Amino acid sequence: MISYKEYSRFLAGWIRDAQQHLYVIPERPELMCYGPGYNSWGVQTNQKAFSAFAVAAVDPSINWDLEGIEKQKVLDQALAMLRFSLESHIEGSSCCTDGEKWGHTWISALGIERMMHAVEAVWDYLTEEDHKLLRKVLISEVDWLLNEYEIVAGLIENNKPESNIWNGAILSRTALYYPDAPNAERYKEKATEFFINGISIEDDVNNEKVYDGKKVKDAFVGANFFNSFACNHHRYMNVGYMVICLSNIAMLHFSLKARRAKAPEALYHNVYDLWKLIRSCTFEDGRLWRIGGDTRVRYSYCQDYALPMWALMQDKYDEDCTGFEKGWLEILKTETVYNGDGSFLSSRIDYLKDLSPLYYTRLESDRANVISMMAYWRRMYDLSGSKKCEEITSWYDSYHGSVMEKEKNRLASFTWISAERPQAMCLKRGISSLAEWRYNLTGAIRGIGVIHDCRVLSHEEKLFEGGFITYGKVMSESQGFVSEGQNIDRQAVKMIAFAALPDDATVISIQKAVAANRTLIDSYKGILWNIPNDIFNGTVRRYKYDGGSAILKGAEKTDGKNRKAGKWLNVDDAIGIAVSGDLELTMIRPEKRQIEIKRHLGKDSTDYGRGSLYCDEIAAPYSNERKWYDRGEKVYEVSFAMVAGDAQKTKQCAESMGEIENLPEEVLSISVTGQNGREYFMLYNTSDACLEVEIPDAVCISDDFEKRIGAGQALLFERSTK
Repeated sequence: MISYKEYSRFLAGWIRDAQQHLYVIPERPELMCYGPGYNSWGVQTNQKAFSAFAVAAVDPSINWDLEGIEKQKVLDQALAMLRFSLESHIEGSSCCTDGEKWGHTWISALGIERMMHAVEAVWDYLTEEDHKLLRKVLISEVDWLLNEYEIVAGLIENNKPESNIWNGAILSRTALYYPDAPNAERYKEKATEFFINGISIEDDVNNEKVYDGKKVKDAFVGANFFNSFACNHHRYMNVGYMVICLSNIAMLHFSLKARRAKAPEALYHNVYDLWKLIRSCTFEDGRLWRIGGDTRVRYSYCQDYALPMWALMQDKYDEDCTGFEKGWLEILKTETVYNGDGSFLSSRIDYLKDLSPLYYTRLESDRANVISMMAYWRRMYDLSGSKKCEEITSWYDSYHGSVMEKEKNRLASFTWISAERPQAMCLKRGISSLAEWRYNLTGAIRGIGVIHDCRVLSHEEKLFEGGFITYGKVMSESQGFVSEGQNIDRQAVKMIAFAALPDDATVISIQKAVAANRTLIDSYKGILWNIPNDIFNGTVRRYKYDGGSAILKGAEKTDGKNRKAGKWLNVDDAIGIAVSGDLELTMIRPEKRQIEIKRHLGKDSTDYGRGSLYCDEIAAPYSNERKWYDRGEKVYEVSFAMVAGDAQKTKQCAESMGEIENLPEEVLSISVTGQNGREYFMLYNTSDACLEVEIPDAVCISDDFEKRIGAGQALLFERSTK
């Protein structure tokens, strides 16, 4: 059993550190905010911080003398933050610190929902005036949603799963708190419509299921999820926002539980089916396996909101999430202890204090918010589960070109429409700290612009028993130039074929980049295997490689010196890589954390100079010399294999690697012996024409094969080694 006190300890230290970010409103000294106090995310940052202060103030386990703060002071600060939130609303008598009032937007309910468990915790400490204004604010928000806000949903455009859920939740919550409100019954009705269009899938258009007298198909506006339960939020395959959806359901679930009220039936629409995919995209220690990547600070925000999701799954569905929760608590403890000041993220995102005080306090308050939920809910309820959801071991979504294989030893995935596209992974099961997604295993080309990204041109996927193959093309582009009138530099076409072998250990890949136009390339990294080397692994990685070994420190302790690693390399006797042909691996050692927040043209084109995670980078080939390329000129070409296993297996894999002879020049190949003792080889036709190939004594396991390979196609073969 996990005690609420484990969460309370985090809150006490954080509140001590958070004192530096509190601001008393000069003209209204009874009001206080955490962070800048601006509209929009500033409002929500304050609301989330309030939740931490409020829950901690009424927590009987915290010894405030040890923190050097009086308990009454913490409660007074919490109430001042709540009053600032209410008074700066459209219905209040004050404003945000930027001179604006907040409210009546598609997202204004979110911060309210995230703080309401804490409002309930200090309910009896609110004055009559507080209660009057709280009622006024909530009714104002839901009346606007009821009368002015049109429910929308869509797979790509108008993708609104999480906001439909939190808007439905505030409608339902307001009807719960104030059943005497004139529109209370209408709030419930529209809440049901919002919930039906929350975790809505394509098949819901014909869904005859009835919730509170309303058929799903009759209330259906659009699908926010594909039938596979993939979600294209922020225009990529977004596991994180799938979690956010369930976290908001959890917030209303526990408020209803506190008042012994019956939940709207539609609140749990498609919840368990979505959970099965999320659970399968979660490491044993609770860290999310972001098969579609992330554009933001690593291991924060969406990851934080997994905590209320797990609480929901344990309470509602009797799911055993104890391992996830305990594992994530240890990860939180690791980072908090490393920081040494009570903060949650200061060491990794200290640079944000100057770059964006709003973003820094926003991320800190996210973690404080969810920890306060768990401290409160675990104090109030027995949260435990006895069942284990059956994992999805093989999964595919055609729109994103996203494939995932999860087995006893190896995790393998590839996603074309990803956050930093495309990205692939090969991981040994049970080691989450080795996961990083930024263009992982798909190479990177940089021009002289500020922003570098890839546009997917085509992709194809095939699944087979125990593995998959995918192939396609992306255009590497550079944007954001000093010169006026210079827009997009379409630099190179990257052709990629990637396969997970049916041996529960190995992946192989062939990649080629060709200049699309005359272009100036600043640097390129073939493969680009990101190996996190930061707080969560003690900032130390142990490498064995072709001709040597090394113990290398990361994060702020790096020596910043690149190394050559020969034909193969293995990290921590867990995962290894090997290259074929005459290439050799380079270990790139950045001087500081380099995994930045993803940049978007026109929004954040400045030079951050820092990131939230340090990674060693493995590349082949690698060049940091600026060079002009002509249209059609090859930039790089590489074939490689990865093995989820120790250094000896990596070495054996390297020794088994080769190519298939007597192929057309445009057909590239790689062969390797799998960990099951069988020989596998992949052919990749990089031309624009169908070509004939002769492959004796082999079976094509990825497609039908009749001595021809299509333009841009890759095929995977198996041959007995007996």
